[in-house]
Amino acid sequence: MFKKHNAELIFKLIILLILLLPIINSQFYYDSSNQQHNIDQFSGKKLLEITQGPANDTTAPTITFIQPETNNTVIRKKSYTIIVNISDENPPLFGDVTCKISNYTMFLFNATMNYEGQSQWSFNWDNISLYPNQYYIGYIIQILAEDSSLNENLGMTGELYIYLDIPGFNPGILNVIIYLLIVCFIIAGIIVFLNRKMLHKISDQKTGNVKVNP
Repeated sequence: MFKKHNAELIFKLIILLILLLPIINSQFYYDSSNQQHNIDQFSGKKLLEITQGPANDTTAPTITFIQPETNNTVIRKKSYTIIVNISDENPPLFGDVTCKISNYTMFLFNATMNYEGQSQWSFNWDNISLYPNQYYIGYIIQILAEDSSLNENLGMTGELYIYLDIPGFNPGILNVIIYLLIVCFIIAGIIVFLNRKMLHKISDQKTGNVKVNP
């Protein structure tokens, strides 16, 4: 009876672990990316010296990917620069061009892009090795740009899909393994505790040393 109870308890704990693991794993990547991309807008960045344009501009910025250029690009570097060309009569100001990274299940982070001159903007994804190689899922890049007119016209690209194939052991996987080991130790500790408690109870019954509440 006790063994059956143990088996049911272990089964429930394993099911709970399977359900929580994707949430915890995704939250880890989300938190690490936020810390990585919380950059100072005024530290060594090129700023556009542009005054705000007229209010009669109703045309949104035109954004074209330069790198990556096409869908299904496979990235094999631990640092990758996303580059776009943005054309508009009233070009965006610094802070108004955003690179959005997500996967098929959730949003990951936004990052401010830097002006490089000649209508080009870039974002260096330098912590890319923190993200797992998802060969069948991949990641989604989308660029948003708001021009400097009083109307603040917003332009955006379509979703561009990329895949990661970064060599070497992924730190994200290491954290998942550590988490699984910790959970296994907790489950083992619970089982040992319950076994000892049951053995003491059986021993007390055999010796007649049963505690009776007054």
